[in-house]
Amino acid sequence: MLDFIRLVENVLEEQSQTKQDLFKNKVVSENTFFKYRQRYPSLKTVMKIANYLKVSLDYLFEFATENHFEEYKEENLKFYENLISYIDSKRISARQFCKELGYSKDNILRWENGRQPTIQRLLEIAKYFGCSLDDLIK
Repeated sequence: MLDFIRLVENVLEEQSQTKQDLFKNKVVSENTFFKYRQRYPSLKTVMKIANYLKVSLDYLFEFATENHFEEYKEENLKFYENLISYIDSKRISARQFCKELGYSKDNILRWENGRQPTIQRLLEIAKYFGCSLDDLIK
């Protein structure tokens, strides 16, 4: 599991900020933040942190060395449409995609109905297709 706290701390340090700034500005509570030692935050929380830090998800998760930040808005997310495009471009079925990643077909149905993937799934899918996180969600 990626150390999400370390990733955020690295960006905070670059910006001469601290975790206390996140808490003080009510980006995330201290108690919640430290729970990310055992689990990933939701995509919604990650976008909130990225927006506060003005960094792309690719930069935050070290998929890119340059920051190409554009504000994240839930209503602008296109994950399902982008996922289907990647599946089609690889010339595989959604069923085969799920099988190769060990996912239930229900995941595809939830995503089709507007639910967003977990950060862990997003990272796995980006790795599978060899693409960026931002390419998957925007």
